Amino acid sequence: MTANSPDSDGDTGSERSWHAVFCKPRQDERAEENLLNQGFEVFRPKSQHRALRRGRKVVITESLFPRYLFVNLHHGVEDWSPIRSTFGAVGLVRVGQKVPIVPDAVIEALRVRCNDFGVIDLAGAIDFRPNDPVEIIDGPCSGYRAIFQERSSDKRVIVLLKLLSNERHVELPEQFIRKA
Repeated sequence: MTANSPDSDGDTGSERSWHAVFCKPRQDERAEENLLNQGFEVFRPKSQHRALRRGRKVVITESLFPRYLFVNLHHGVEDWSPIRSTFGAVGLVRVGQKVPIVPDAVIEALRVRCNDFGVIDLAGAIDFRPNDPVEIIDGPCSGYRAIFQERSSDKRVIVLLKLLSNERHVELPEQFIRKA
């Protein structure tokens, strides 16, 4: 173990393993860019959600884990000390004096869900069940409440919507609804 690589759980000599980096508030992206510029392998999964800003609907992309990102480090070979002085980063997450390893399976599970831009579609993570009340948050029926019926495809759902005393089955993109 070198003086610049902290003792870690499950120290494996010269193998690579993932670790979490704690970042300064709202500086995850800055830390990611600076760590990449220093040659570190970095993974910062992001999520997208819709928000209302100044009366307009916008899509916001932000870190899935605000103030955290992951770095793949080579034990006993790389100098880890620059991480704590990287702009945007506070340092490696520690438990006491140990730097815990994030299992490769966790990183791989996150990477599989990311699109080409490193963004995870959280709409697919919501598990609606038949008869769950939902709110329509986008499209021409925005603001109405409905009852979830079923999925019609990968990205579309069917809801039961009551309009003018009539009930109608309406097919919508999944991201247009949320649990009520």
